[in-house]
Amino acid sequence: MNLHRRGFACLLVLLLSACSSDSNAPANQNGPDGQQDISNVIYVGGVTDEALERMLDVAPKNDPRQAVIVDAPDLSVPVPKETAATFEFHLATEAKHAPSLHPGPAGNPPSKWRRGVHEFLQFLAPERIAHAHGTPYNGTAYYLVITDKDSKQILQVFTSGTSFTPEAADWQHLTDAPQPLTLAITSAFFEDNSVPSDGGPFVGGSFQFRIE
Repeated sequence: MNLHRRGFACLLVLLLSACSSDSNAPANQNGPDGQQDISNVIYVGGVTDEALERMLDVAPKNDPRQAVIVDAPDLSVPVPKETAATFEFHLATEAKHAPSLHPGPAGNPPSKWRRGVHEFLQFLAPERIAHAHGTPYNGTAYYLVITDKDSKQILQVFTSGTSFTPEAADWQHLTDAPQPLTLAITSAFFEDNSVPSDGGPFVGGSFQFRIE
């Protein structure tokens, strides 16, 4: 009887373990690599949430030609908290505040002129809420993520432009967050909301700063 009881007990333990494993399996709904929560993303310039989702489905590549340089504010010193700062940046391969005078680097999408015109028109578009089934986005877009000292996301922006000024409430959240903060920028080129094989996404860079 003892042997039967011991065998039954072992079998019961195995069954409970299996059930426990099954119940915990779907707990990580974001997948093994984790997936960004984009429910609070701010969309600027005609970009769409579908384009952002496609971008986040691909691991960003490290390409020095696609590195981002932050023009403003000066992140080497504390950023004044009294007024929301305007974050301005440009790709390392492009002249500051001017069109590039050099041919695009290898691997960039062709049709440079068409791409530039489209991005200019997208830049003029007002900020709006993205719609996955709206007009597909074409052109370059930038995904900005600001995290606090504890790596908690405070602000996410998906924009077709190379500058962004937080609203007063968003700036207050950044000011109140544990310092220092980190700004990460990722870029990609889109064709009808999709990222072609040579369009990225690309790691732009990660920049630490403080608001005081």
